[in-house]
Amino acid sequence: MLSVFTASLLSVLQVAFVAAAGLWLARRGILTTDFRRALSHLIVSLMLPCLLISKLSASVNLQNLLNWIVVPAVALVYIALGMAMGWLVTALMRPPESVRRVVTAAMAFGNSGYVPMPLVLALAATAPLFRNDPHAGERGVAYISLYLVCMSPCLWGIAFPYLANKPLGHIGREYILSAPFVAVLVGIVFGVTPFLRHLFVDAHAPLRVVMLTADQIGIAAIPCALLVLGANLADSEVREAAVSNRLLAVIIAARLVVLPLIGCAFVVALHRAGLVPKDPMCLLVLMIQAGVPPATNLILMCQVHKQGEAAMSKILVVTYAAAVPLMTVLIAIFLWVVGTL
Repeated sequence: MLSVFTASLLSVLQVAFVAAAGLWLARRGILTTDFRRALSHLIVSLMLPCLLISKLSASVNLQNLLNWIVVPAVALVYIALGMAMGWLVTALMRPPESVRRVVTAAMAFGNSGYVPMPLVLALAATAPLFRNDPHAGERGVAYISLYLVCMSPCLWGIAFPYLANKPLGHIGREYILSAPFVAVLVGIVFGVTPFLRHLFVDAHAPLRVVMLTADQIGIAAIPCALLVLGANLADSEVREAAVSNRLLAVIIAARLVVLPLIGCAFVVALHRAGLVPKDPMCLLVLMIQAGVPPATNLILMCQVHKQGEAAMSKILVVTYAAAVPLMTVLIAIFLWVVGTL
């Protein structure tokens, strides 16, 4: 239990510490409002697309897609459940119109990469369930990458235009075909096409320098996004955002308690139906994906659209703080459930 708590604590604290640095920079007058908006555009237009192309092209191949097709399919189920729960929460709580889409997006789209990945690697090294399985961590990263094959295009193809808060007919092509969305498609094509993979991706590929360059640029995407998140907290509008403590409590309960328990039951049902790989790590990854806090990329979208920035920042900070104890308990439950199957 101590190792589970440590893994959860460290992964969430990494996010919190970088965000705290952004808060400090904003209070020093370095990360000004205009600077943050420009940085958000830079992340969305260049850094994040480079990251998505380099990571997806390396981790996705045709064999994985065919053998583990249920893994990305589960992402669609979780998004649908989150959207439904978000609509239910906004219907019952009746928050201001300006934050309704923010709440729904935060409920539907979890941090599917940078929270589960360190958790899974730590659990593979310390959990008794994987004591005699030296390759559990590698498989865990592969499952997460495959999950992102569906989650990433949905995040940028659905959440990005949704947070523009415009009628569907008035959403421009640049919102639907955003740079990160196109980058996901490009990364998948490079990964599953043998010729392109041998040319750009493999260890001795003649044009591998292109992917190495993309990876170098993409490394900066996540810390820069977290700096923006933290810097937004320095604004008085964030502290006064139209998100009540009662609404925050309901969001935490729904996103970090109800949804993961539903996800756990759903994964058990898939296992009993023989629809998922008979691998404890696969089951654990799918359960963890149901219980992660909202995606930090959501604040970038709000920043680019210049809408809902304060409300989204407040929701993200509170849910990440709550995720430390809640995810610790949830992961202990998931490990016990997987161990009994």
